[in-house]
Amino acid sequence: MTKRDDTGTDATLEDAVQAVRVLMDQALQEEDWDRLEELDLQARVLIDRAFGEEPVPLRDDTGATLRRALEDLSAFYQQTLPDLSRRRADAGRQLRDLRDGRRGTNAYETTRRNTMRSGPMKPGG
Repeated sequence: MTKRDDTGTDATLEDAVQAVRVLMDQALQEEDWDRLEELDLQARVLIDRAFGEEPVPLRDDTGATLRRALEDLSAFYQQTLPDLSRRRADAGRQLRDLRDGRRGTNAYETTRRNTMRSGPMKPGG
């Protein structure tokens, strides 16, 4: 199905897949994870349309352009998913480290406050 894009021209499904793919790459480069998640949802909708039961008008009769656009999108996912999984695991480790550090700081502060209230320990006593 073609639809009008922002320029007023008819955009094909192939154009939409290619546009989302480019925007996903930009979001990845900018580390804009929220935008990347939104674009992933858009890509999934486009993929559903491409493989859905309702016929989709294509730019060419063979579907070669759509196939190339979908293959490019698939390659993007294959290349980026391992990296994104690694980044997610790294972020999780950093959050755990921050929580552990905060617990250590809180324990230190509690001990320090209790020590200050009771006064310094006297040697030998």
